[in-house]
Amino acid sequence: MTNTKIRWVYAAGAAVACAGILVASSLVASAGTRPAAQPGFQAGDQPSTPASAEPSEPGPAASEPAPKILGDVIRTGSGDWVLYAQEIKEKAIPKTHFGIMLGRQKAGGEPTADVMANEAEGSDRSPGFHAVEGSMEVNGHQTLTFGYYVGAAKKITGKAHGKTVTAGLATWSEDSSVHVFWFAPSIQGVGSLAAFDKDGHKLPSGHSSVGVG
Repeated sequence: MTNTKIRWVYAAGAAVACAGILVASSLVASAGTRPAAQPGFQAGDQPSTPASAEPSEPGPAASEPAPKILGDVIRTGSGDWVLYAQEIKEKAIPKTHFGIMLGRQKAGGEPTADVMANEAEGSDRSPGFHAVEGSMEVNGHQTLTFGYYVGAAKKITGKAHGKTVTAGLATWSEDSSVHVFWFAPSIQGVGSLAAFDKDGHKLPSGHSSVGVG
């Protein structure tokens, strides 16, 4: 079966794939069950129901508002892949207020929501790398390696199969200290991330490890 949307939210070291932004669920629904037969009734018999016990009409299901896109959508130049920040409000990760969503956008259309990565430990604005998600296959498409960096980064590099590779880089329109970066889908196995300022000085690493799924 093909999933049309996958969103990842990281909390306490675990990744949860879902149709919306969730950290955990405590409800379990059982489907396909039938009520036990009542004594004195054969199969096909229907007990009478007092008027006072008539079931009430179910009300309309409450719909949750769609997560808010924060700032501009970033075109990566790798096909129709785009990146954008999305609002997060989860009690389990109170210091995380946004994540970076990877999606695809056709001309004139809304971007899809395919893979989300976000900070799960500490502040989402602390200096260094955050929420680095490695390339993987989603619905037959090879995704980008992407994440964001907080600080005065003007260049971000990584190592792939022993070679230095340079990331695409864009400043988030909502906060100039946040820089979204990405490597093309053709660049696999990216690691050893490093960030540099305008003078070529190396910047703090932060959470620079690359996760997949």
